[in-house]
Amino acid sequence: MKAVYYSEFGGVDVLEYGERPIPEPGPDEVLVKVAAAGVNPIDRRLRAGELSDFFQREWPIIPGWDVSGRIVGLGSDVSTWEEGQDVVGLAFTWTLHHGSYAEYIVVDASSIAALPDGMDHIAGAALPLVSLTAWQSLHEFSGLKQGQSVLVQAGAGGVGSVAVPMAKHLGAKVYTTTRTENFDYVAARGADHPIDYTKENYIGVISQHEPGGLDVVLESMTGEEVIRDSIRLVKDGGSVPYLNNEPPEMDEIATRKINTTFIHHRPDGAMLGELMNLFAAGRLPLPSISTMPLSDGKAAQLQSESMTTKGKLVLSVQDI
Repeated sequence: MKAVYYSEFGGVDVLEYGERPIPEPGPDEVLVKVAAAGVNPIDRRLRAGELSDFFQREWPIIPGWDVSGRIVGLGSDVSTWEEGQDVVGLAFTWTLHHGSYAEYIVVDASSIAALPDGMDHIAGAALPLVSLTAWQSLHEFSGLKQGQSVLVQAGAGGVGSVAVPMAKHLGAKVYTTTRTENFDYVAARGADHPIDYTKENYIGVISQHEPGGLDVVLESMTGEEVIRDSIRLVKDGGSVPYLNNEPPEMDEIATRKINTTFIHHRPDGAMLGELMNLFAAGRLPLPSISTMPLSDGKAAQLQSESMTTKGKLVLSVQDI
């Protein structure tokens, strides 16, 4: 099969495009013929050697966790799926080897959901990681509900593009940081107060509107002062799920009873299926999606590294 892979840590130049063996599904896995694969910042971070303490590796490594495609093989213990079904999934494992930047991938059967009728594979591949991350952060961890307030950092990015409408779906007042040219984009997804962080101090703006503090800050930015500011922005008893950092060491987290953690997205086929149906029904708007062919995997990761992508970037792998 054709695949993008790397055999050592480094910049995008370590990525190769060529032939790799088609993987065999384990007892609880399905073999998926990949139509499209989502590109996420974690792909390039792992390629660069970050988070090495958390992951085992079997070289060479095919990057990618987001997948949309068709089941073409079943593990011996799989009884809930059939060959020929179109599915989406988050193919996350703690051992890096078989990823979705390939024509075939094996995925745990509990981590996939049916591709909804009327949704194409490009849209399907754009959603798993960011949707599960946002929902598990806002709904499951933070308990965001009607009448509360939330800051979604980087509202035009991959996670932000789905977190903003999810927060609005849950009934919250939504603040988000983004550049002025993205204001219409985030507003169309439910943002009540977009703030251009390059022109205004978003801490000051939010403090004026919410002097008592926010209920939730979904923090995807990095930097010691930024992650500390997130704690200062929430009210006592509020929640700060961090997507790229451990929470800072601050005494007020305990004294103010702030609920905070480093969110590790969790594969969950049942949850993913419910979210996919919300997108398919139009209750959640799809993010903006741009595409590149699988052979341009290197260019796709360069685009991701530029941190200028609006919405999601997806690799078109093959027609199925």
